[in-house]
Formats: sequence, C-alpha cells, structure tokens
Amino acid sequence: MSEDEVVSKGVGELAYWSQRKDAEGKLENSWFERFYTDHFGLTHDDYRDKRVLDIGCGPRGSLEWATMARERVGVDPLADDYLQMGAAEHAMTYVASGAETIPYPDASFDIVCSFNSLDHVDDLEAVIAEMKRLTAPGGLLLVITDVHDRPTPQEPICFDWDVVELFGPEFAVQSFRCLEKFGNGAYQSAEQGIYFDHANTQRRYGVLTARFMRVSEAPDERTEPESQMEVPEATAPPEPTLGEAATQLATAAMRSIRAGSEQLVERVGQARRDRPR
Repeated sequence: MSEDEVVSKGVGELAYWSQRKDAEGKLENSWFERFYTDHFGLTHDDYRDKRVLDIGCGPRGSLEWATMARERVGVDPLADDYLQMGAAEHAMTYVASGAETIPYPDASFDIVCSFNSLDHVDDLEAVIAEMKRLTAPGGLLLVITDVHDRPTPQEPICFDWDVVELFGPEFAVQSFRCLEKFGNGAYQSAEQGIYFDHANTQRRYGVLTARFMRVSEAPDERTEPESQMEVPEATAPPEPTLGEAATQLATAAMRSIRAGSEQLVERVGQARRDRPR
C-alpha cells in the first residue's frame, strides 16, 4: 500500500471508532470473553499464567476479561489514538505497531489472536510470518476473519477459504469453520454459526474461524545418518529416560495433529474446487 493509502485507512478506522463511541457512550467489551473461550473450545484455565497477544486489537479492551493471564497485550497501528479515546483505562497493554513488524522477541506469546483484523492489514504474508515468529511452540493461534474478494479502504486484503494453507507447516489446523456472514457483523455471524453454502455462487462475504497449534520439529523427526556399528543381539536398547519418553509422546501428538490438519485443509480445498463456477 502507498503511504497515502495507509493514512487514508487510518483516518477511516478512527472515524468508525469515533462514531461507535458516540453511539455507545463507552465502548463495550463484555462479549469478547465467549469468543476467546467457548467459541474455540477453551476455558479460563487455558489462559491461566499465559502470555496473550491480540493483533489488531481495536479500542474496546478485548483482553480485559483475561485476569488469569500472565500478560495481556494488544497491538494496533492506532493504539496511541485509542488511548486518547478511553483505552488507557483498560487492564491490558496497548502497543502502537503494525502487524507486520511487532516489537517483541521470538516465541513471546502462548496464545496469539487475530479477531476481525486479518483483512485489514497491509501485507498478509508478513503478518502470518509474525504470527509464526511470536507464537511459542505448543502455543495457540485463534483467528476470526472476513473472507471476501472486495477490497475496500479499510479491508484491502482479499483471500479465499484456502488462506488456512498459508499458516502451515508451522501451524497445524485444530479446527475451522466456514460460515455465512450476515448484516450484523463478523462476531455475531460467527456466533450464529450458519455454515457457508459453497453451492451458492452469489458473490458475498463469509466468516472463517480457525484454531491452530504452533508445532515444531521434534529431534527424532530430523534425518540422522545411520550408524555403521553393529549392536550385539544380546544387547537390549536402554529404557528411555523421563525426558525422552516425554519427547516421544510429544512427537506422536504432533504427528497426529499434522495429519488431522492436512485432512482439514484438503477438505477446504475440495469444497472450493467442487463449488460451481
């Protein structure tokens, strides 16, 4: 995007939030909790002592509910403006930054979220790369996003349902849903949970919700040169240590997750291919 387009997008976003604040008096955030928990099959315990990042957080205080978390950070290019709109009162940290270059070290967060923001970014591939970099191994990525092919000043990024493929192989898909979008917005449409009718060729928005796990290669998945030393038949392999046993279990779990992820992605691709043109 050009500098003028970026400025125009920011002006439009601020105008929207100013209108919402005037209409509501105080920007409401009580409904966020159920999207971070129930919607993705999570509980408060899943957030206990975790470091949580909301990318494209907006000014509502999306993580105020997560009092059990160790750290609550919201990143948004307009964060400084949001602080002036009342966000300074929220029990979370706001960081003014684009989603393409977030000022935190690798693996800084256990749970990374992008709710209704992925199509608002300037560079989709750079943002996904940041998600991969910032999510600790074994951590979760939660995504709720519009799916559309109609760029607008505030939603310049367009993608189809197969956007989930861009998150691999570092992220494995644990669950996803392709949903119809209605006039009452992405969150309410996600809550209604009406599955997207791929046979309907009408041009329209959809809502994708997906939960991923950040997986990493376990030691025994790397290719090792075979040893030339023969082992006597009478020599039994040593019992694995507790750490080795844990690694073996983790490896088996990650392989299972990857297999399920590949099946889910293939289902999305097949549904897209089968859709009438």
